[in-house]
Amino acid sequence: VTQGFAPSSLASPRGLVSPHIDYARGGGVYSATWHAAEDAVRAADLAIIFGTDHYGGLGKITPTRQSYATPFGTLPTDRDTVEELACALGEGDAFEEELHHKNEHSIELASVWLHHVRGGRPIDVIPVLCGSFAHFVGGEADPADDPRIEKTLRVLRQAMTARQAIVIAAADLAHVGPAFDGRPVRVEGQAALRAADDALLRQMEIGSAPGFFEELKAVEDANNVCGLPPIYLALRLLGEPQGQSVAYDQCPADEQETSWVSVAGLVWE
Repeated sequence: VTQGFAPSSLASPRGLVSPHIDYARGGGVYSATWHAAEDAVRAADLAIIFGTDHYGGLGKITPTRQSYATPFGTLPTDRDTVEELACALGEGDAFEEELHHKNEHSIELASVWLHHVRGGRPIDVIPVLCGSFAHFVGGEADPADDPRIEKTLRVLRQAMTARQAIVIAAADLAHVGPAFDGRPVRVEGQAALRAADDALLRQMEIGSAPGFFEELKAVEDANNVCGLPPIYLALRLLGEPQGQSVAYDQCPADEQETSWVSVAGLVWE
């Protein structure tokens, strides 16, 4: 059952965390999240979407020159900014994994809601897939000092100048249980999972990218939070935004209900 929160009191959200789980399981969280950000989404003239690249290489940041299609039409990619990203990251690095956009569902599922909430009106989009942070979690490097991240954020901040931008992290949270090569998770485990997710949500609400990352690094990302890269990048791009949780759910991932994917919706001012 989706657990809702009080409606957002933020005056003008500048960003949001939306799930990328299927609509059948995540529909309640999607609906609450996009409703809370509705006015800002309709007013925006640029959407920056960070999505999990489930098969992306370590630290990879992958834009695309292509545009995403939805049932409402096409959302045009801001190709000028994508070219700037290519220049900053290097053409080969930026587009080495561009074909992942073809089959990756994270940005796609958020794009449909974006276009729906706007009543079918198109908006310029910068779609960016985010690869694994496993090397950061393992202590081999620090995302705060990563040159790819710094270059990406510099280009995107420039793109946001004189634009009314909305920043979207298309991100699920935990993946636990046998479906993800873990132990069965029953009632007690679900309560522990909720506590761990609450700790992450607190860091997201206060806009702390370092705090969010350290929560996961401290436990070696034991709950397999696939939304780590897009949420971290959104927090960094928005610069310590204040946020409010609007919905949370734990969705079954096997028939025995011993595997779970947790999802949350949050808006940032």
